Amino acid sequence: MSVSDLTFVSVTTGKTVYDPEIINGSPIQIQVTNYGDDDLTGLGLYIVPATNVGDVDNPADFPPETDYQDLMTGGQKTKLGLESQGGLKLTVTQNDGTFNDYVTRDQGASYNSKIPFVDLASGDSVSFTIEFETPPAVSARRFFIDLKLE
Repeated sequence: MSVSDLTFVSVTTGKTVYDPEIINGSPIQIQVTNYGDDDLTGLGLYIVPATNVGDVDNPADFPPETDYQDLMTGGQKTKLGLESQGGLKLTVTQNDGTFNDYVTRDQGASYNSKIPFVDLASGDSVSFTIEFETPPAVSARRFFIDLKLE
């Protein structure tokens, strides 16, 4: 299994995605293709603190660990009904259905709690959607996180 054989392309633009920019309330659909010779099973999506936090002229406002924690907190509060919306929302095709929910401390916060992704046979493609929602009581700001598919 080699996730290095995966490519990520924006469904809207058709361009390869390296560092996607997600705007509040604007879902992005990304197509993943397995160009390797092997089938990929046991894949999952999860977030980690960012390795890139903006350019020198426009750096991040907070450390990546703060963004990571705030993103999970927003999803957790939304899932618990404490907020009407907030966090990183994923719509992911799985082997037994579709996941349509927020990244929380229990789901998608680490490799151990990764959100299962559909198995990808060699040459197969599948799309998933990412959407960011700013909680109503929070001022909008930039969040830097890395989303991994492994």
